Amino acid sequence: MKKVAELKIFGHKLLVKSEEGEEYIRAVEDYLNTKIEEVKENTKAVSTLDLALLAALNITGEVIKTKEMLERLGRKSEELAQKIDRRLVS
Repeated sequence: MKKVAELKIFGHKLLVKSEEGEEYIRAVEDYLNTKIEEVKENTKAVSTLDLALLAALNITGEVIKTKEMLERLGRKSEELAQKIDRRLVS
């Protein structure tokens, strides 16, 4: 069942519907606010929209790198499992 949560993102109130729990929603809110603050400290952008977009780009980059790492780990894991299987069968 979806619940409505009120978030405060960089001073702006936002209502969202989510099936996630309160703790998860607050963690997402905190993470996004932290990323926006990091961008604000490291750029000359002053527009709230620009800051949000730059934070979104940074987060997207993190997600892509994490997915690539997980894929590499998955392939390596499969390779190791196959080596183990071959040794056990031999």
